[in-house]
Amino acid sequence: MLKIGMVGCGTIATLIVKAVKSGKINPKIVALYDKNRHKSEELGKLTNAEVCNSVDELVTKDLDIVIECASVKAVDETVSKALRNGKNVIVMSVGAFADKNLFLKLYNLAKENNRKIYIPSGAIAGIDAIKASSLGTIEEVILTTTKPVEGLKDALKNLGMDACTISKPTTVFEGDVFEAIKEFPQNINVSVVLSLASKIPAKVKIIADPSAVSNKHEIMVKGSIGIIKTTVENKPCNDNPKTSALAAYSVIRVIKDLSEPVRIGT
Repeated sequence: MLKIGMVGCGTIATLIVKAVKSGKINPKIVALYDKNRHKSEELGKLTNAEVCNSVDELVTKDLDIVIECASVKAVDETVSKALRNGKNVIVMSVGAFADKNLFLKLYNLAKENNRKIYIPSGAIAGIDAIKASSLGTIEEVILTTTKPVEGLKDALKNLGMDACTISKPTTVFEGDVFEAIKEFPQNINVSVVLSLASKIPAKVKIIADPSAVSNKHEIMVKGSIGIIKTTVENKPCNDNPKTSALAAYSVIRVIKDLSEPVRIGT
């Protein structure tokens, strides 16, 4: 049985726990940590997992894998300490890897310790085809994301924009993946997944739509194999409009695949 520890006990962790309780996946949740101890204690009651006081404590437990589902800021500490303690890691806050130096640091650390870093596909489709295409030549990667205004509210506020004044679909960002994740760190992790899979910095456009009821991601990849186009319209999680339900399911699928005798797709 796969033994897991989770750093961050918010929406994603809660959905993982629900998947375990419902029997969709069958790992053992051994340890939990969140800066807000109340959150980890609440999940601890549901799983009988040990509530830890720090990342340092969690990574010393008898675990097969550590799941980071806390924040971009938590990635460096969590992944570094997990790898050094011989644990594989699943990273949800993949926006941290827009920092090339951090990505290379953790890549090399995983290699040195013979461990794996898993990055779920998140809220988009076609990552398997894009990874395969990257073995040829990819010339251009474009991501257009449309989200309900409510899901972008905090980021817009930080940019000095009043979400309440948006009455029609409005482009609130156009730029590359590095600028996108800097301005929308909780909303556009998919742009980094896309860039890592394609090995090309994605061009990103973000649209705030007051009438939208889903998170829509349109992807166009052009290269030597031809053109890949995908469109996914995700329903936001009920508990957190910033998170797509598909993003949560993607990490649950990774957990399931780690225990399955047959793996489908790249």
